[in-house]
Amino acid sequence: MKFFFFAALSLVSSVAAFIAPVKLNLFSEMALSKISLNAKMERRTFIFASGLGFVSTATPAFAAGQYGKEQEYKPKADDYKQIYFLGTTLDILAVKVSDPDQSENARKGLVEFNKDPNFYSEYARRFITKSVKNGASDDIRVGYIREASGKISSIQELLEGRQGLEDKAAAIEAVKRIRDSQRLIAKFFAESGIEGEEKVIAYIRAHP
Repeated sequence: MKFFFFAALSLVSSVAAFIAPVKLNLFSEMALSKISLNAKMERRTFIFASGLGFVSTATPAFAAGQYGKEQEYKPKADDYKQIYFLGTTLDILAVKVSDPDQSENARKGLVEFNKDPNFYSEYARRFITKSVKNGASDDIRVGYIREASGKISSIQELLEGRQGLEDKAAAIEAVKRIRDSQRLIAKFFAESGIEGEEKVIAYIRAHP
């Protein structure tokens, strides 16, 4: 157990993903049916670990019929915490891609992200599945996270000069994609009807 902890801590330091190397925060994972997905979630928690807190209660209200027949569902913060965590750590990624001294660390974090670029889309699908009986994979809200993940994923090639832009021009485009991704994440939250969670509400308002 100690070996796993220190190995994971080393990964955070070496990858320097989207966050500053501050206090490590570990969250308990959702109860998922596949052990492999649990392992992926644990890895992501380490990659994006930071001192950010998360409110543990939520009182969502889904609009019945807006996205098809929906079940009565009261999600917990655990049900969407990884997406919230991604959205907030993107602010730090924006700082890093804009700073020549930190852009390489940003690129390394994106390399790690791209080892499993569909992670957040699958996470969002599982969240939507809790309220929608059929068609969760095609739900527009899952599409928002899929599109956001694609934009984040594409920044790796951008920083590596493989998309025709370099230096300042590449940094400006990278920040644009990050902000677009944050707006898509905000739309995911807003259209999922999550109410009563102050941090989520603040995030939505910050990314119109």
